[in-house]
Amino acid sequence: MENKFDNFGNKEQREKPSFYSFAVLDPRPIPAAREHNDQVFESNNVYGIEVTVPELAERCVVNIDPQHTGGDSDTAAIEEAVIFETPPQDALFATVRADLDSVGAMAVFTIRSEDGVLDDAAMERVKIIADSDKFAQGGYLGPKPLPTQETLWNNQNEEVLAAIAAEISDFKVPLADRVASMKEWLKTGNESEIYRKQVHEEKLDMVKALENGDITYETRADGRIAFVESTHRAGTTVGYSLAPVVVALNPSFKQHGKDPYKKFTVCTFEKKFADIKAALMELNELEPGWGGSPTIGGSPQGVDSQLSVDQVVSIVEKHLKE
Repeated sequence: MENKFDNFGNKEQREKPSFYSFAVLDPRPIPAAREHNDQVFESNNVYGIEVTVPELAERCVVNIDPQHTGGDSDTAAIEEAVIFETPPQDALFATVRADLDSVGAMAVFTIRSEDGVLDDAAMERVKIIADSDKFAQGGYLGPKPLPTQETLWNNQNEEVLAAIAAEISDFKVPLADRVASMKEWLKTGNESEIYRKQVHEEKLDMVKALENGDITYETRADGRIAFVESTHRAGTTVGYSLAPVVVALNPSFKQHGKDPYKKFTVCTFEKKFADIKAALMELNELEPGWGGSPTIGGSPQGVDSQLSVDQVVSIVEKHLKE
């Protein structure tokens, strides 16, 4: 089936095993984004997966997003896809961010449509993704040493997911191909050796960046908040090594190959440490477009945040719990 919506409209030529179609919606408030999204919604059967932009979510037949719009931080989209009624064959799955959870949900629906059910091994991999997405790694154990060349990974699940996460986030690959790769990983555990090598090299690069000072970090609020600034995507990983609540700033965040922009992420390892939802609501009053779940959120997508580090940290500090 031809899928003309992959990668913001780049037509994908190869046939796919699934009858479903897949699209990444563009959250930016610009004419090109509206034109792209209008093309996606020419389909009258768009199923949203974590469409966190309300205006776009309203245009979907349904938006499967229990953590954000449903207020259920204990259920990931990929878990909901296991029990949700299987969509019809002409469904087009759309998300604003292709990550393990959203693409995983699309793959689960594909497996169910083709095989009927997921076996025990696939369900175990679903759980690994869901636990990772919900930051449910068994509780925060306190500050720990930052990674070194001898100790690269924080935990086993992080290492297990590293290669498939890198493949899923590769915007240069058509979304339908990424869904197919996720489906293969869920069913068999097989992963790309190319991406496994890539994540290993990136981890070593992160260690070098830490050693060189290219990732800067500090703790605030008596060690309860970690602030990390870097263009490296490991900001939250570094942050959680220092404190249970993280404010991360990427001054040149790149998404879907578009122009880079200043992007904040605020998150808590567990809900008991901070009311992130309340912090996001207050930040949204200062700068419309902030949003997310009870455990993680961020500044407006696609545009520079105009807030300062001190503004963001002070608001998050107001909503600390422990």
